Amino acid sequence: MQRILDFVIRFKEYLTLSLLIVVSFLLMSLGNAAELRGFRTVVVGGIGVAQGLFSWIPNPVALKSENQALRNLNYSLSREVARTRKAMIENDRLRAMLEMKKQAAGSMIVADVVGRISAEMRGYVTLNKGLEQGVLDGMSVQTDHGLVGHVLSASDNYALVQLILNRDTRIAVKVERTRIDGIIVWEGGEHLLLKNVAKTQDVQAGDMIVTSGFSSLFPSGVYVGRVNDVRDEPNSLFRRITITPTVSFSTLEQVFVSTQKPSPEMESLLHVVDKKLQNKQ
Repeated sequence: MQRILDFVIRFKEYLTLSLLIVVSFLLMSLGNAAELRGFRTVVVGGIGVAQGLFSWIPNPVALKSENQALRNLNYSLSREVARTRKAMIENDRLRAMLEMKKQAAGSMIVADVVGRISAEMRGYVTLNKGLEQGVLDGMSVQTDHGLVGHVLSASDNYALVQLILNRDTRIAVKVERTRIDGIIVWEGGEHLLLKNVAKTQDVQAGDMIVTSGFSSLFPSGVYVGRVNDVRDEPNSLFRRITITPTVSFSTLEQVFVSTQKPSPEMESLLHVVDKKLQNKQ
């Protein structure tokens, strides 16, 4: 029964044509015009009823073509939505970066991240701007969200940036709310550590950490991260404070290189401080 129904659905146009041909021959065999008119009325009415009864039966060929057209349209619309969403995200990011450039004290060089290096707890990225574009060793690198690192070495058209997610990181910072000083270091993982903060000092989860004016590499007031957790270390006068960076390093694409040059005299003094901190550890 199912095969018969499939056959009728597949060849309904041909079956209808055959039926009409048979009816035509029957009408031609009838010579009586009156009978012919009556029979014609019955046949036309029957065909109308048959068409009404079978109109609900779908045409597989037409359905297949329509489904393919709808799939193509859906694919095109999906790609258009993805392009629009990407353009909106890029537009928002560029707006934020342009606003940051307007507010910056010195001039900035926009650069793209074209490479990443990570080895032995040392993170670096490569930028597509170098000496010919004004990028020099020691210049700080940041985004509209916060501090990225500093230029470790620059060639004619490229620069190697040491990220703050690096075991050699030492950044003089302040707690924005209470202006308490500290040193940012990195010991692995997703978080930074805020060192040299006594248990008696007021630091709370959620506090924002910014660069202080005590660094020769980084301008003051640049966001570094947000306090994630504050704990008292046993047998120590200091707290263990973990910081979540404000910059998403996994999605880093564009940065600003500050043309502010580091002060050699201040940098030499900070090296003395670093050595003392390392001796304590």
